[in-house]
Amino acid sequence: MEIGVIFPATATTPDHVELAEHLGYSHAFVFDSPSFLADPWMVLALAAQRTSKITLGVSVLTPRLRHVVATAGAVATLRALAPGRVVIVVGTGFTSQLMIGKSPATWREVESYVTALRSLLNGEEIEWDGSVIGLKHGALTGLDGLGSVPIWVAAHGPKGYAVGERVADGILTNVSHGSQNSIGADAGRLFVQFNGTVLEPGEDPGSDRVIDAAGATAAFQLHIGGDGVAVATPEWREYERQIHAIDERRRHLETHRGHLIEVLPMERPLINGPLILKTTETREAPEMRARLEEVRESGVAGLLYGPQGHDIARELRAFADVAQLRAR
Repeated sequence: MEIGVIFPATATTPDHVELAEHLGYSHAFVFDSPSFLADPWMVLALAAQRTSKITLGVSVLTPRLRHVVATAGAVATLRALAPGRVVIVVGTGFTSQLMIGKSPATWREVESYVTALRSLLNGEEIEWDGSVIGLKHGALTGLDGLGSVPIWVAAHGPKGYAVGERVADGILTNVSHGSQNSIGADAGRLFVQFNGTVLEPGEDPGSDRVIDAAGATAAFQLHIGGDGVAVATPEWREYERQIHAIDERRRHLETHRGHLIEVLPMERPLINGPLILKTTETREAPEMRARLEEVRESGVAGLLYGPQGHDIARELRAFADVAQLRAR
């Protein structure tokens, strides 16, 4: 089982990608939510210059946010900077769509987008939105090499898994991201997202450090409400009461702007030790190691660890130690 890492894109993420490669992580992905995160392509371009082995990627790209030609051109550029080390993930969209007040794309759109991306990167001309389009980079751009890159889909249920089986090279999932989701028979094509912090011996899961390092995942479970693992908890009910008091025209902005990166002031009184333990993979090292073994035995292809908080380096090192990665 490969073990990579997935980051909210920030100005310091290139430092963290460099450290992740040194510690032995296989992949480094960054989220694409331009309303509240740094630009993923700029971040990965800088990371490409500072690394030589780790696979780089964006997760997730959404059909309604980035035109397929813009995405194909960005992928081609990153591929030139990091040849043989690029993977991208396409999905219907969650925060990236909701933060602009729009609903996620359909799975039909995702399937068409993946197919079109693959064709463009292979140098084909295609029909898109009533026009013929293609990548026409000349030799002077340094982007004249053709050939696709692995394209995964982000899926958390049967419809997305079916699209992944038809057109994608792999599937990225989060088993806590939807009531219909589980690791199934197609586990060998799955990468699973894994969020939480490694507790110090005897550390209080409700401490400020733990809430800083894992609280954003607990808050995310409050955001998805009835479709998450925090459903029916007192914290979720109070969160629902507070979020629905916000003007509905801008409620989406306050709901998702801290997605998997920070705990917002409104959320902080609701994040506590029991909620952390219920909604994240937070454990002391021996229990975390046992949990990783369970994931490995499920037959998945890989795992993407999502470090959070102000001390990303500590989170990367602690998890690498538990996972027994080999420093390079």
